[in-house]
Amino acid sequence: MATIINIHKQAGQKKDAVRINSIADIPAFLKDTITIKGNQIHLVCVEGNETAPLGSVIGYEESTSTSTGWNTWHIANASTNLVEIDGVFYKKATVMPAMAVSEEFPEFLKGADITHNEDGSWSIKTDWGISTGFPSASYWVRYGTKEDGTPDANILTKTEKSYRDYIVCGEDGQDIGLLCEIDPV
Repeated sequence: MATIINIHKQAGQKKDAVRINSIADIPAFLKDTITIKGNQIHLVCVEGNETAPLGSVIGYEESTSTSTGWNTWHIANASTNLVEIDGVFYKKATVMPAMAVSEEFPEFLKGADITHNEDGSWSIKTDWGISTGFPSASYWVRYGTKEDGTPDANILTKTEKSYRDYIVCGEDGQDIGLLCEIDPV
C-alpha cells in the first residue's frame, strides 16, 4: 500500500477562482468552459464534466487536456480553504492527508463513493461530479469531512498546474518540500 502523506497549499497566495451567481460573473476567457443551465453551473474539467449550484466558487487553470484549453472545478470547500476579500480568493494553509493513487484506495477515504474501473483507473463521486485518476498519475486528497460524515475528497492529477501548488509537510506541520519536486510528473 502507498504511503499517506500530509500536504497543504501555500497560505496567502491568490487563487484563480471566481464566484458564479449568474452568466455575468463568467470571465470572457472562460465562456466556452463554464456555462449555466437553469440553476446549475456546468464545467469542463480534466477529470470529467462537473456541475455545481449557482453561487459556487469555481477554480480555473490553463490546460492542454481539455477541449477549451481551461480546466475548471467546483471548490466545494472554499469556505474552509479560501478567504474571499473584495471578490478575490486567497488560499488558507489547511493540512490534508493525501496518497498516490495505486491498486488500493486509502483508509482515510472509507465511506466515499469510490469505483475501481476496468482500465485500472479509480473514480470518486464528489458533490459536483465524478473525478477519475490513474495509478502513478494522480493523488487521492481528503479536504475534510462533509456534514453527513462522509469524506470531502477528490483526485489531484499530476499533469495539471494545480499539482505544483501543494507542499508536503510532516505530522508536526514542518514543510518538507513541493509535492511536484518530491514526486515529479
